[in-house]
Amino acid sequence: MGVSLYYTAERSTLLTQQEQEKVASIVDKYNENFEHADDAETFDLYAYDDSESEVILAGATKLPASMDVGDLMYTLEHWLQCLTEIRLTVTDAEWHVHLDDNDAVWVDDKWQMEE
Repeated sequence: MGVSLYYTAERSTLLTQQEQEKVASIVDKYNENFEHADDAETFDLYAYDDSESEVILAGATKLPASMDVGDLMYTLEHWLQCLTEIRLTVTDAEWHVHLDDNDAVWVDDKWQMEE
């Protein structure tokens, strides 16, 4: 059984076309450079749901429990770096990033896990 990294961004305005294209480019770059693509889930964003109009981005990526600690930490750090680039692209949003029950925090312009 693995744990999942969840991410949500909320704001009153939808993503612009430029933001959508940049986010897609970031996700593609990180998925292509992910060393464990054969063993673990890649980064995924849910389809936009207009019933939750404030949620402009949301998704989850499962981290497999079968990985050794080093690979698991690499995977977590890889996806947090991806989310950092996305957050720097999608401005003025309220973000929530967490690994199951453990919140990530925004410190010095990057995501990291709470200690």
